Amino acid sequence: MRIRTGVLTAAILSTACSAAAPPPSASPSAAASSPAARPATHTPAPLTFRTSAQQARMVATLVAFLDAYNAGDVNRALALLSDDVSISDCDYRGPKVLTPTGRDAARQWLSERAADHDQLVLESILNENPDPTTGSHVVAVSYARRTSDTLRALGVPNGIEPQTATKAVFTATDDRLRVFANGPFGGPIELCRPRP
Repeated sequence: MRIRTGVLTAAILSTACSAAAPPPSASPSAAASSPAARPATHTPAPLTFRTSAQQARMVATLVAFLDAYNAGDVNRALALLSDDVSISDCDYRGPKVLTPTGRDAARQWLSERAADHDQLVLESILNENPDPTTGSHVVAVSYARRTSDTLRALGVPNGIEPQTATKAVFTATDDRLRVFANGPFGGPIELCRPRP
């Protein structure tokens, strides 16, 4: 009975998911083996990775920060930053680079970003620096899209693909962010000019 149920379940699923239904007279085993009933040959790339506990905590902190940032939850985002945090970000109206430093300046920056409905859509997080002394607490963050009221007012209603990655530096003791370099700190101001 269990085998017949399995064959029948496979036949129902393959029939429901196929582009063409088998003829009414087809048996369940015939329907399951028909070319139209087989799934497409698309094989997704394997989602495998290996990370240390420390790396997992940093990624979790970063994702939690971006979730709070995108939700406009200033207090939750601020709790993930160190007291002496250094931030850089683009002011697309200028364009110019903003460089808030310290907890009070970070609160002000986060409040302004929340009021502007700024959204950072995460694309990837990388750490390709093998040096354990300089690279173990630093990651690069790239975004698929950034949107905000400011960008919409500047004629970019669907937002931009940021031209630079964020450099995120974590504290060595509690995995809070001590640097969130989202703008071209010391780099060309042209990187703060919005391009769709």
